[in-house]
Amino acid sequence: MSLNAKTIEILSVNAVKDSIAMCDFLEPFINDNDKEPSWDGDVYIYNNRTHKKENLAGRLSVQVKGKAHEGAFKSEISYSISTIDLRNFLYDGGIILFVVYIDNGGLRKIYYIELPPIKLRVALAETQKKKTKTLTLKEFPTDNNKKATIFLNCLQNCHKQASFTDTNLFSLEDLQKSGVLTGITVPLSVVGEKDPHRALVTNEVYIYANIKGSSTPQPLEYIPYHLAINQQHDLVITIEEKVYYTKIQEINTEKSTTYKIGESFTISSAVGSTSYKIDYKNSTKIRVLAKDLGFMLSYIEFGYFRVNDTKFPFDKNGADFSLFNIEEQKLRFLFAQKAVKALDMLNCKEDVDLNKLSAEDGRNLERLITAFVDKKPVENLKPNLPPIAELKVGTLSFALCFQRCENAQTTYNIYDFFKTEMSVTYEGTDGEKLPTSQYSILHSDDFLTINNIRFDVFLPSFQAVKKHYDSYNRANWFLLDLLTAFDNSDGKRVEILKAAHEFADWILKEADEDQLPYQVKKLNYLQVIKRKREFNISELAELYALIEDSTTREDILVGAYLLLGQQRAAEIHFSRLTPELQNSFKSYPIYRFWNENR
Repeated sequence: MSLNAKTIEILSVNAVKDSIAMCDFLEPFINDNDKEPSWDGDVYIYNNRTHKKENLAGRLSVQVKGKAHEGAFKSEISYSISTIDLRNFLYDGGIILFVVYIDNGGLRKIYYIELPPIKLRVALAETQKKKTKTLTLKEFPTDNNKKATIFLNCLQNCHKQASFTDTNLFSLEDLQKSGVLTGITVPLSVVGEKDPHRALVTNEVYIYANIKGSSTPQPLEYIPYHLAINQQHDLVITIEEKVYYTKIQEINTEKSTTYKIGESFTISSAVGSTSYKIDYKNSTKIRVLAKDLGFMLSYIEFGYFRVNDTKFPFDKNGADFSLFNIEEQKLRFLFAQKAVKALDMLNCKEDVDLNKLSAEDGRNLERLITAFVDKKPVENLKPNLPPIAELKVGTLSFALCFQRCENAQTTYNIYDFFKTEMSVTYEGTDGEKLPTSQYSILHSDDFLTINNIRFDVFLPSFQAVKKHYDSYNRANWFLLDLLTAFDNSDGKRVEILKAAHEFADWILKEADEDQLPYQVKKLNYLQVIKRKREFNISELAELYALIEDSTTREDILVGAYLLLGQQRAAEIHFSRLTPELQNSFKSYPIYRFWNENR
């Protein structure tokens, strides 16, 4: 049966009116013979179920369009509307547009779209002078609380956006850069929904900026479509009493809820569904792989895992193993376990991304496993390797000791440089061999780039060296390299500063005056303190004592004034240094306190 335009209009308007009338919070005033150019009527919205004037929240204009339809109804439709209508909606302060699909049997499906001013502005900007704009409409709910929420929420946003019909809109980034942003709000009026997160992802929301000096929140130009709420829960995930994880992520979207365990494993279900889908994908990061793949293999082997006291069974019969060969995955897991153990034995906290390793990087990782986990000599290395050398695995670098095996030119035992005691000497001023710490070969860059480094071994090593006229001087230079490294880390590597503090304290207390002047020792100790905190009264007095001492060297005076924050005085004494000493001073870590803007 073919429907004429008048019949379609009457059926469409009646469908919308009947649906809205079923909601206690709404009262429709919609005509099927309305002659207004862009509107068909209004819906009155109340704050509660009593339709008294004092409970009236407001009214929203609506327009109803009808369309004959063949075939199955969908959850979303596209509808083209005149840009003239959109502009009229904008100047009127917003609207809800309904489109009703009617099949030949008279069945009707209602679709809708909320069109507050900001969405209308965005839609008009996207038309680029075209006469029509295609909009996406969603299925109008049958739940009366959801209907009320749609109208209350749209009314609220229309009111908040009414004064921004023609004004410029700003992005969050613009407001942050200008320094006027004091906060943001996401208002939402909801009826009957107990879960606020579910309400947020299932309803249309807008972001409003709170701006200094303004009592009116300003809507942002950004409309957050497909919103997701990510929450973290403290839960214990176990298999056979072994704890694998203590946290789980919950991600809610309009259509689904997903729980993420670790970085590789998810359980998801559609809203309203009792069934769930399990998905696992191997991570390329070796530490994550060792943990997550171990969990997945145990899940398959034992047939379940627990979240607190809730048991999640594994459906082996329904599982698809076409992309997950268990025997191959066991070998991958064993390799990942050994790789992580090797990294841990080398005191390396960082991870390795397998996708970013070259072929040589991969071989080096296997060499570390052989040497440190399997405790075997490593074959097929280059002949005549130095006793101390660097081995790289991707972005990681390891300082290692290489000891060639007897009767084998390319086979070596490999040891951790920071766990292997070595005897190191250097040539003194008189040509004699002087002992020094094996770690004196390290410099500031090494402290930041070597991943198996151990800062706790440095001071004991220097303390154990037999003392001579140059031993504390070398320790002092090592201290300065530590400070340079700390500064180059932007103050993030606190373990470096801790080691520097230990060195400075030891040198100050133990080094004789004829080995290292007191003024140098004290200044270096105080510049360590300056990096940790503000000076106390006693420390300030020590600095002023250095300044007031007539025997204090000019470069020490420069450093003392810099630590006190007296830039101009530091500049005066700096100008008295020779050009050579000035260049040297600029290379010292204390020069970081130089501030020409003071």
